[in-house]
Amino acid sequence: MRLILAVFLIAIGLAVIGQAEAAKYATSNSPFWRVGTISPALSRACQKGEFGQIKRHYLNIGFVGPSGRALTGIATSNWNLYDPRGLREAFMTYHFFNQGYSNCKVFVAPIPLKDRN
Repeated sequence: MRLILAVFLIAIGLAVIGQAEAAKYATSNSPFWRVGTISPALSRACQKGEFGQIKRHYLNIGFVGPSGRALTGIATSNWNLYDPRGLREAFMTYHFFNQGYSNCKVFVAPIPLKDRN
């Protein structure tokens, strides 16, 4: 009985730690595909594991509207982005839907002028 309880408590602790690492940036009622403009070239690179977030879903947007639920991870041209081929553009945000899968889609949106460093 103690072993079962210990395993259960460890599992709960690991789940809490995993959730603490992810941070929700925003929630939206809009469909996820409106977060930016889809990039076929970056989507293909993501599908091959050549473009994506370093820490998947470290920062994300949850979409909960009438078109269904989805989660997109976020990276910028200078933060949390894995880009060994140098595909990034300055002052852009990259939104990843299904990173790690063969149907990964990358949506691109400019960083607003007021938020650029």
